[in-house]
Amino acid sequence: MTIQRYEIFNKVVAIENITKAGEELKLTQSTVSHAIKSLEDELGFRLLVRNRSGINLTREGEKFYEYTRKIINMNNILFEEAAALVGMETGCIKVGTFSSVTTNWMPTIFKAFKQSYPGISIEFVEDDFDGLEDRVIAGELDCCFTTKPANKNIEFISLKKDPLYCIVSKASPLHKQKKIKMSQLEEYPLIQPEVGWDNEIHELFQRHHIEPNMKYKISDDHSIFALVEANIGISIRPGLVLKHYWHQIIPLEFEKEAYRIIGIAHTDQASPATKSFINKVIDLYQNVE
Repeated sequence: MTIQRYEIFNKVVAIENITKAGEELKLTQSTVSHAIKSLEDELGFRLLVRNRSGINLTREGEKFYEYTRKIINMNNILFEEAAALVGMETGCIKVGTFSSVTTNWMPTIFKAFKQSYPGISIEFVEDDFDGLEDRVIAGELDCCFTTKPANKNIEFISLKKDPLYCIVSKASPLHKQKKIKMSQLEEYPLIQPEVGWDNEIHELFQRHHIEPNMKYKISDDHSIFALVEANIGISIRPGLVLKHYWHQIIPLEFEKEAYRIIGIAHTDQASPATKSFINKVIDLYQNVE
């Protein structure tokens, strides 16, 4: 059980509607429903009943609601007191990440953080951007690396601009160009990551009114690279993803600036240990305001 789940539960009780509670919390209906079900599964009894009049508390739910209100109030007081504490020695931080950050940043972050806080352990979880953000909101993760989230009840700290490249095969007629025009993206078969991994690409298309010639959706970067090398199509990938993988791929810069913002996200209830982790990441990698 987590404070975030208690807050979701309390919001549903206050509004008596899961969809509207999700809108106020900037969460999807499925995220809210999952949080309530997780609480009920852990407790072993129903908290809410749904009928024609809306959503009502069960008898057990009424008692649970009293306790969660007290817990949330005490948690707020605890965090106010914790903010004044220094010299943290023990604890565990659960960090969400994605593959290119795990490969390129995490070894440095882990080593630097452990030198400063040897008694605090770090657990890593990989997922797509939406999954990571939802886990932070639900309280399953303390923070996560992600690209800038849209319309979510989550704090986001920008760290670094990661340029986007159009990657093509050496056999592609595009490979001799120094830069690629946005309009050319509509002329060639596009290999795109699955939904949840392609937020920055979708935004790029919207910003420049591009209707891509979508042919394939692939979840794994190495599979995308293999198809591009075989000249089956082109793709768009960030520089951090391409850092250790060139082979027969040619990365072309865009004629107009294209990039994603990598940052770190957390709720407004981040623990002192989590804040120290975030500050260490900022010291190491932040170069954008």
